[in-house]
Amino acid sequence: MRKLFPIIVLLFVSARLCAGEAFRVRGINIDFRTQVMTMSALKQTVKDAAGEGINTLLIEWEGSFPFRRNASLRNRNSFSTQEIKDFVSWCNSLGVDVIPIQNCFGHCEYILSQPKYSHLREDNKEISQVCPSKEDACADVFESIFREVAELHTSKYIHIGADETRLLGRCRRCAAKVAEQGVSALFVDYVVRMCEIVHSLGKTPIIWADMLLKYPEAASKLPRDLVVLDWNYGWAPDHFGNIDAIRDLGFEIWGAPALRSSPDNIFLTQWKKHFDNLAVYPSFAAEHGYAGLIETSWSTSGTYGVIWDDGRDVYALQPIREVYPLSAFGPLQRAFAEVVNDPRSPFDMDTFLKGYAEDHFGIGPGPAQDTFVAYFHMEQGTVTRNNFRQNIIEKALEDCSGMREVFSSLKVRKNKKDFAHLVLMLDIRANYLSFMLERSRDDGASLEGVKKVVKDGKSLRRRFRRLNRRYLKDPDAPLGKYSYLQAASDLLDVLKNNRVDI
Repeated sequence: MRKLFPIIVLLFVSARLCAGEAFRVRGINIDFRTQVMTMSALKQTVKDAAGEGINTLLIEWEGSFPFRRNASLRNRNSFSTQEIKDFVSWCNSLGVDVIPIQNCFGHCEYILSQPKYSHLREDNKEISQVCPSKEDACADVFESIFREVAELHTSKYIHIGADETRLLGRCRRCAAKVAEQGVSALFVDYVVRMCEIVHSLGKTPIIWADMLLKYPEAASKLPRDLVVLDWNYGWAPDHFGNIDAIRDLGFEIWGAPALRSSPDNIFLTQWKKHFDNLAVYPSFAAEHGYAGLIETSWSTSGTYGVIWDDGRDVYALQPIREVYPLSAFGPLQRAFAEVVNDPRSPFDMDTFLKGYAEDHFGIGPGPAQDTFVAYFHMEQGTVTRNNFRQNIIEKALEDCSGMREVFSSLKVRKNKKDFAHLVLMLDIRANYLSFMLERSRDDGASLEGVKKVVKDGKSLRRRFRRLNRRYLKDPDAPLGKYSYLQAASDLLDVLKNNRVDI
């Protein structure tokens, strides 16, 4: 069965393509804002996806891109120019189009944190967004950035972002334009200018749909070759606005469910939320004439803590949230490949997972397979000020530990490393909940309790590094300096030194 499965998948995909039932654009998304994969891991991900009918990779290189004229944007995990050229060429040989995401409006922290580009900020403290009233200055900068990106990508498309521009109208110049012409004009006029740059490079622009849906009044001013990418991670179709009204203006629409998104964290993955997303949204997209479907996968929330130098210069950016690497998300990757090639057929999470358990791990029908399915149904909520109570955390920890005990005892006959990721995710969550439990106790955290969290955490770090050392360029970062484990270690020092009564 193992040798036959790739052939079966290819025959299945071919049949769907011949029947014309698949989306024209069938894509996966990888973002390198926080977690940068090794080139070998990146290629394996694309190779596996291509074998299941995926023909597009939407990739957000951010600081891992080998900028030359804008070299200050590069980070320590950047690839070389030749690596990117070779990778794009290799993807093309597999029939996969590599579309770069290059933000130019919102989510520009890594750009706006640099002194060279700080004059483009909409706000000098919340540095996520450029000022759309500074069109000329922004055009000078992004023409240079877009050109560098375009030079290394053969795709006809460049995705220019434009999502979550929540600071629209904050500065005086923008507020004045909003008062006179409305928010939509402020947003659309800037996007039009960026599209003009993309066109000058011989490319076709793509933007995210959310802000255009929220402020659609000036949408008719946008170029009609613009592709609008409607991201929906499990909400009502009109959550941002009326997508049909945008489509009726003549824009091509693509859709995007999510593999990793809020509130996923290194210690929390809401599997069922993402499976439910796949069960509903692709069929909606097909019924509404979407030309493509791309599964987004965010390693972080895109929100950062800023460490300032003297109040004006940025010393460092720290992502607010970091998600478990893509190395653990094989079930959702396979499920997406199934629905993107046959979006109109009903998708049943449990049926899919039973088949995946047997095919990928050799777990046959019966109680063991039922346990495997139950893993992905397990609730994984956040611990916030609203539920930061000892009894609630105790119950969450009990559920997690109970699942870990039965799940880790399953007899796995193949792909044992993939299974080890799933077990490790449970162990990280249990460790995190143990730490939160110590912090919630009415009588204060105990020295022995926190000591155990830290000791177990060190073991988790070693396991995480071992599993991801060939997958991530920096496998120490996700459970590193700014994780809950660092907070646990700091608390242990306090308790050991008896600096305060806790």
